[in-house]
Amino acid sequence: MSENRVVIVTMALFWSFPCYSHHNAASHYVLDQTITITGTVTQFRLINPHARIYLDVAHESGVIENWMAEGNAAGILKRRGWTSDSLKPGDLIEITGRPARDGGNKIDWELIRLEDGTVLRGGNTVGGERERQLDELEERRSQRQESRETDNPH
Repeated sequence: MSENRVVIVTMALFWSFPCYSHHNAASHYVLDQTITITGTVTQFRLINPHARIYLDVAHESGVIENWMAEGNAAGILKRRGWTSDSLKPGDLIEITGRPARDGGNKIDWELIRLEDGTVLRGGNTVGGERERQLDELEERRSQRQESRETDNPH
């Protein structure tokens, strides 16, 4: 009887921990290198597990390459103010990030600079990016709480 309890408790513990099936960015991107590309957005997909930007990058030789940029998850980006219209086909953008390990036309974005100079963040592997996002979220929560307290003094 006690063996059954041990098995049940053990199984309950395993099932109580959240499961994360996410790849490490290092398996796809060279994390200690940074590149910058400039191109025209052809499609922006605010999706999970990673938002994606598809863009055409024109080289001085006239050759146009199709690239794909990966960023953070849609939920995280939405909390930072991103919408499905944050980038539109035809937008000229500059992306700085980590190159694909296989040498393909892929980049894990760190930041995006719009044509007007606006910088958008939301990179996937940026050291400290998650902590900064959480700090910003906490700051917004604090501001909302302060606003509620000011509006409803008791």
